[in-house]
Amino acid sequence: MKSTFLILLLLSAVMIFISCSEEKKDRPNTAIETGTAFIKASLNGDFSTSESLILKDSSNSALFNAYKEYYEKLPAEKKLHYKQSSYEIIKLDEINDSVTIINFSNDYMNKPMDIKITRVNSIWYIDFKYTYSGSQPVN
Repeated sequence: MKSTFLILLLLSAVMIFISCSEEKKDRPNTAIETGTAFIKASLNGDFSTSESLILKDSSNSALFNAYKEYYEKLPAEKKLHYKQSSYEIIKLDEINDSVTIINFSNDYMNKPMDIKITRVNSIWYIDFKYTYSGSQPVN
């Protein structure tokens, strides 16, 4: 009985150690962290990470799926350029406590773009449709 208890205790300790030592991808806590994580993941073609940061609505989902399809059709050389590129935040505009706009450019395309980061229920998300809307309303 004692040996069974010790084995269970040892197995429990091993399981706790393994679960604590596994690398966890924590969700970004701020607008700037969310924006930069999205930019990096998008440039690297890491759609699992970038999609997890997208505000879930039908417009964002449709636009993001179209973007993924476009990216997948790019030649390998172009994808490599994106992965090797760095980015620069040109302007950070904190509209209010729930909306931030980041204007950035990567050194491969050299084309400034805006992304909108919106806080919903204390979690920051990328409002992807903002980047592709013509008038780009803030709210």
